[in-house]
Amino acid sequence: MTTTEFLGLPEAPERGPVRTLRVALVCMPWAALDMPSMAVSTLAPVARALEEVSAADTVYANIRWADHVHEHTGGTIGSADYGRIVDGYYVATGEWIFSPALYGFEEPVGSAFHTAATGSGADLRAAVEMYRLSSGFVDALAGELVAGGYDLVGMTSTFDQNMPSLALARALKERAPHVVTVMGGANCDDVQGEALHRNFPFLDYVVRGEGESVFPALLRLLARTEPGAAPAAARLAAVPGLCWRDAGGRARANEQPSAGLPIDAVPEADLSGYFSTFRAARAVADVEPKIQLEGGRGCWWGEKHHCTFCGLNGSLMAFRAKSSDRVLAEIANAVREHQVLDVVFADNIMDMGYLRDLLPKLAEQPWDLRLFFEIKSNLGIRQLKGLADAGVTQVQPGIESLSTHVLKLMRKGVTGWQNVRLLRDSRTVAVFPGWNLLYGFPGETEADYEQIIGQLPGLWHLTPPEGVYRAVLTRFSPFYNDPGLGLENLGPSGLLQKVYRLPAEEVADIGYVFESRPAGISEEVADRLRSAVDTWRAHHRGRRLVALPEGDTLRIVDERDRTPVQEVLDTPLAVAAFRATLKGRSAAGVTREVTARGLRATEDRVTALLEEWRERRWLFREDGRYVALTTGLGHE
Repeated sequence: MTTTEFLGLPEAPERGPVRTLRVALVCMPWAALDMPSMAVSTLAPVARALEEVSAADTVYANIRWADHVHEHTGGTIGSADYGRIVDGYYVATGEWIFSPALYGFEEPVGSAFHTAATGSGADLRAAVEMYRLSSGFVDALAGELVAGGYDLVGMTSTFDQNMPSLALARALKERAPHVVTVMGGANCDDVQGEALHRNFPFLDYVVRGEGESVFPALLRLLARTEPGAAPAAARLAAVPGLCWRDAGGRARANEQPSAGLPIDAVPEADLSGYFSTFRAARAVADVEPKIQLEGGRGCWWGEKHHCTFCGLNGSLMAFRAKSSDRVLAEIANAVREHQVLDVVFADNIMDMGYLRDLLPKLAEQPWDLRLFFEIKSNLGIRQLKGLADAGVTQVQPGIESLSTHVLKLMRKGVTGWQNVRLLRDSRTVAVFPGWNLLYGFPGETEADYEQIIGQLPGLWHLTPPEGVYRAVLTRFSPFYNDPGLGLENLGPSGLLQKVYRLPAEEVADIGYVFESRPAGISEEVADRLRSAVDTWRAHHRGRRLVALPEGDTLRIVDERDRTPVQEVLDTPLAVAAFRATLKGRSAAGVTREVTARGLRATEDRVTALLEEWRERRWLFREDGRYVALTTGLGHE
């Protein structure tokens, strides 16, 4: 198979190359410091496979920026401050920090953004110092790229990478107008890419959709065009997803492909640029680097039932996954080359087929890996044990709520009691789940949360959520696309409008986050939820609730409070009823299960037992189901 066939590219024009191109692929702040960018890691091999490209270098300007700030602040601002921006500490803070590099400096303290953000409780002291340093960093970076003799500089943009990338593109054009500037990434999907190209003329091209097909087609056209000239309009118009300018300077946007690239057309990622930059940096001495790989794209759950609040897959939801053999080979290659054992998968959701084929193969390897996957939260303990045996130590299960009613409003396809069961079983098999609680969904009630708040002390021995957040209206989500779902769109983020010097309608086309009228529970109820979670987090360390089999009995060891308690369930009915709650059962279901074992019990008797155990916080009750909270027991 030729490279052209593999990538699904059109054949090169008949006329031979006029020149070969030197290409730089830049990852600007605020990409995470602890792992490579999948965008530049996969696009670099695509570009290098073309005869029209003499070099395709990856530039990790995010790490360079962390070093720049570290040096200019004497180390007082470090990776932790950078991480707060990455984690979305405050909407558009990362964009604001680089705004002087695009629009020119204004005193940050007292500016519209600073006033609004600090007025809402944000601590922007570190951000202000970074704001003062951004212009100098962008100028120096642009100078280095021009000196490097690059013909084209491509920038990938997701979340708060827009303003840093735009600032670099402008600086490049001011120094070397002949350098072609290209921008792509999640922030360029659909109308966003068209708006960026329309509003910022120093962007020569914007790639909408998956770059592995659009970008090489553009490179081929540019290589057959004299420096400083634009390819023929007819040829540019034939590249799906490309935004370009005609002879009159008018912005044009080709229709974006409706289907995603076949996963086999995505080459193995080249992570070497990241690791060489990381290991030479000083500001990341306290950061543990990770290998980031890709098993699949899209979301198989979203194809069937798109979660109402989720906009992460943009316009390409169709799920595609690499074979288990290919994933296994890519893990092995990356671990051997970079000598790092932490492997993070960028997939929005793990291919369920990997439970059957990839995980057993990983479990057979003599590696001590620490793997991360995003999973669905209805997995059972055997499936979680398969993850653990394969070296998966961390998962993101997308729990989001412990209320079945609220989860139905989200279209999560899972129940609250199943989420509690996953937290319990994750503790049993030593897999750490990272999760958040979300609220603010049209149709939710105070009762949905009060029943949960009252039972949270029973979960103190399980992994608490990382935070409690009101659901945000984001582009591409069902809430955004269907106002009938009840989340009213009030326009683009107010803070983002204080960063971009554009009309509100243009910011609305560029932005990902939107203002909405608060829905669901009041902030008073949300504050009670936060307080209960804060207490959970404060009491979590060192807590245990374990069920230990001892012959025909069960010993319950409860160390969630200051005074440990032990009790033995020694009657056949008690043991059978308690074990029946491991998977989550109604009182009627438990009664059926114990009577099927030949035990005599009425539903009233069983209900009395279950309620006694719930009051002791051994069971969690939700949506009519009782779930055992004790760790240590598998499922029969």
